Amino acid sequence: MCAGVAPAAAHPFDSGVVKPTTYVGAIHKIRDEIGGLEASRRAGDFADVAQRAQRIAFYAEPLPQLVLTLPVALRDSTVGPVLGAGMDLRARAGALAVAAERVDTAQVAAHAARLDALCAVLEAHAPQRYVCSMHCEPGKIYDRPGSCPVCGMALQRITSDRYRVEITAESAPIRAGLPVMLDFQIKDPAGFDAGTLQVVHEKLLHLILVSHDLSWFSHEHPQPIGHGAFRLRTTFPAGGTYVLFNDFTPDSSGMQVVPVEMTVAGATPRAHEAKIDDGKTKRIDGCDVTLSHTPLLPSIACAMTFTLTRHGQPVADLEPFLGVPGHLIVINRERTVFIHSHPLENQPSSGAGIVQFNVVFDRPGVYKAWGQFQRQGKVLTVPFVFEVAAAPAAAGFGAGNASR
Repeated sequence: MCAGVAPAAAHPFDSGVVKPTTYVGAIHKIRDEIGGLEASRRAGDFADVAQRAQRIAFYAEPLPQLVLTLPVALRDSTVGPVLGAGMDLRARAGALAVAAERVDTAQVAAHAARLDALCAVLEAHAPQRYVCSMHCEPGKIYDRPGSCPVCGMALQRITSDRYRVEITAESAPIRAGLPVMLDFQIKDPAGFDAGTLQVVHEKLLHLILVSHDLSWFSHEHPQPIGHGAFRLRTTFPAGGTYVLFNDFTPDSSGMQVVPVEMTVAGATPRAHEAKIDDGKTKRIDGCDVTLSHTPLLPSIACAMTFTLTRHGQPVADLEPFLGVPGHLIVINRERTVFIHSHPLENQPSSGAGIVQFNVVFDRPGVYKAWGQFQRQGKVLTVPFVFEVAAAPAAAGFGAGNASR
């Protein structure tokens, strides 16, 4: 073990930093600090590295007591290595803080790598928790992997892991109206090329591209070329800022959504105002589409139902799109919330031209949704703008579009 852990009372950071009270809470805080520490190390901000290392040592201090609350504490063969990893992590964090203060880049890199490995040991013994990635059951947590009983999607493990995506263009700058080849590299929390990704609805990577004002939308699937790398040739319609939401699922961490902003050179049109229009009927390729919904409120399952008709009759020839009757992408006006939902399993047949989704919103605000359905080999994309209320609806507020 390394020596040099400063006394806990001597920490120089904000007094608002408090010791975690649960094993899982401690590991999450430590993992978050390791992620920030790695970014600061790469940027050469050794002062921040030192502070984060000291916080890690502080968060690790109660680990010997917190380990005893775990089921593994009943097995002597397991608790010893876990206790050892916790003590080593605290000592290593102290040594890292000293190395960062000395700007010893080699020692900082070595200690940081060891911290990451020790944290992985501790994470392996944390109780695992799982939720539905579609948020079908708000607040429902499972203690083992499986499938959501509502939508059938594989349950997602709750984790603090943070993946990132590096996107580079074959030619720079990217210009509006001209095709460009984009290269994507998914990086795991340790900075390595991502390992095995799961095929979710027939694809390894779902890429949602939107303009800053949400007026332009595209759902693409870059071509995989191995080791978390992908390629896509695309064309941006106008100059300005775009957000690329990378939706993928590593084997070890569950569903990840990583937004990346890109700037495109060229004439930038005036920003389009997202006006609420979920009370209207949209005509897409000869089909009339309406959206009805239960009252839209945060933290509850909201049913959103798309009805497709043609010449007044239900569209009876909808085809599976990426393995399901439809996909629903929802992004808030500030582009800080991203939801990718799939239809419920226990719903009327899509042969009746009806496709229903359950969506849970974690905050009020204005959102734009794109429902996507397939007919005769062609994908129909229909957008709607709606508002999620900040408080329970007043008496008399009807479900769906009746209030609009």
